[in-house]
Amino acid sequence: MIDKKTFGSFIKSKRLEKNYSQKEMAELLYVTEWAISKWERGLSYPDITMISDICSALDISEHELVTASIDTETRKMKHEAHKFRIISGTWFWIPTISYAVTLVICFICNLAVNGTLSWFFIVFASLLCAYSFLPTFTSFFEANKLLVFIVSSLATISLLLLVCAIYTGTVYWVPTACVGIMIGYSIIFIPIILAKTDIRKYRFVVAFAAAFVLTVLLLLIVSLWKQFMLGQGILIACYWFVPVIICTYICTFKFDTFIKTGICTSIAAVICYCANHIINMISFGATGSYYQVDFSNWGQYTNGNINLLLFGGLLLIGIVLIGTGYLRHKRMKSYYKQ
Repeated sequence: MIDKKTFGSFIKSKRLEKNYSQKEMAELLYVTEWAISKWERGLSYPDITMISDICSALDISEHELVTASIDTETRKMKHEAHKFRIISGTWFWIPTISYAVTLVICFICNLAVNGTLSWFFIVFASLLCAYSFLPTFTSFFEANKLLVFIVSSLATISLLLLVCAIYTGTVYWVPTACVGIMIGYSIIFIPIILAKTDIRKYRFVVAFAAAFVLTVLLLLIVSLWKQFMLGQGILIACYWFVPVIICTYICTFKFDTFIKTGICTSIAAVICYCANHIINMISFGATGSYYQVDFSNWGQYTNGNINLLLFGGLLLIGIVLIGTGYLRHKRMKSYYKQ
C-alpha cells in the first residue's frame, strides 16, 4: 500500500466529493471521528476488514483505495457497460412493446370487422417471426444464443408459411418452402456452429453435404405432389453438389495453395463440360447438336466450340497452377534443407 500521507489525502478528497463530514462518515463506518481524522492526517491505516465498507461509502473500487488513485480505465469500462445495458434494454423493450400494441390492435379490429378471428393469425405469426429476428428470443437465454436464434427463427418462419397456407387453403407447398429455407440455413450456420469444434477443419464440407442431402429431400417432397423426372433432378443435384463437396474437402489438405486451386479448377472444368453435355442430352436427346464441336463451322456449332475452348482453357489453367505449386513446394523444401 502507498504511504500514509498520500492515502489520507485521497480518503479526504473522496469524502469531500461525497459531501460527508468526518462525523457522517464515521457513522457510516461505525467508527469514531478520531479514527477518520487519523486516517486523513496520515497517522494510521484503517483496519483491513473495513476496506469493503470504505469503498462502498466513498463509491470507489478496492484497487482505487489501495493505490489512492482513480482507476480511469475501469471507470470508463463500467460507464460503457452501463450505457450498453441501457441500449440493450431499449433495443429489447421498444420492439417488444410495439409488437404487443400492434397485436392487440389487430385482435380488436379483426373481431370488430369480421366478428371472428381470421387474418389475425397471419399477423400473429408475422410478428412472432419478426420478433425472432428483432429483438430475438436470445434475450431470454444466457448460453447457446446462436442455436436459440437458428431454431427460433426457422420455427417462426415455418409457422408463418403454414398459417398463410392454411388461410389460403394451399398447404402442399409448405414442406418444400421449409426445406428450401433449411438449405440456406445449413450453408450459412453450420460453418459458424462447427468453427469452435474439433471438426472445424471440415465445417464447409459438412455444410455443403447437409445442403446436398436437403436438396435431395426437397426433390423427393416435390415429386410427391408434382410429376417430374426425379432421377434426372437428383442426378443434376449430384453433378453440382458433389464437385463442390470434393473441392471443399481438397481445401482442407496441407497442400500448396496453388496446387489446391489448380485441382479445384480442373475439377470445375471437367464438371462444367460434362454437365453441359448431360443437359444437352436431357433436353435434345442423344442426337442433339447443341454442344457438338466443329471448328470449321462456327455458325452452326458455336456453343459446342466455345464450350470445348472453355474446358480446355480452364483445364490448362488448372495444370499450370498445379505445376506452379509443385515447383514452389520443391523450392521451399530445398530452402529449408539448406
